[in-house]
Amino acid sequence: MYVCKMTVWLLFLLSHTTDAATTDPPWKNPEYSKMQNITNVIGLGTMTYYVYEGTFDEDILIQKPVFCLIMRISSYDEYDKYTIAFRKYKEKLTQTRLKDFDLYLYLKSDEKYDVQNFMKVQDEYQRDIANMHLVYTNYETCALFYYDERDDYELWLYDKPNDTASECELLLALLSEKTRNVYYTNDCN
Repeated sequence: MYVCKMTVWLLFLLSHTTDAATTDPPWKNPEYSKMQNITNVIGLGTMTYYVYEGTFDEDILIQKPVFCLIMRISSYDEYDKYTIAFRKYKEKLTQTRLKDFDLYLYLKSDEKYDVQNFMKVQDEYQRDIANMHLVYTNYETCALFYYDERDDYELWLYDKPNDTASECELLLALLSEKTRNVYYTNDCN
């Protein structure tokens, strides 16, 4: 049943990818809110995600080329309504320790959505640096995000990558013609 739903969703998505450039991407539709509830990815408490691949050469949040990207989600501040996160990375593969880039994540809803489906990302000085929409997640193995301002995608894995492609990888290949870059490999251990 799950495979059928994903197949139908992908077919619908492909059938609408030829819409005019001025319209929203085909995945940005409240009808898909069950697969785009960001509170079930970010709002789960302390979590570690592996930023496996994306469509950018220079990390959009850190603003330089990096490797071994990890997104570590920390505490949620109930009063101020944000989540603290740490973007961990290496600038060189030979580097032994990961560097940290501190982030504040504010969960938001697009118009007509009944769930929070994107996050406003701020740096450690609480300056806005990006909006990341949750395009799709199965809430078990992967999550695919979209950067509004850049027309770029980023794929998070719940576990370290293995040799099996996730449905998020397949979806990314269908959604973007840009070159896909791998950021987290087995060499990162």
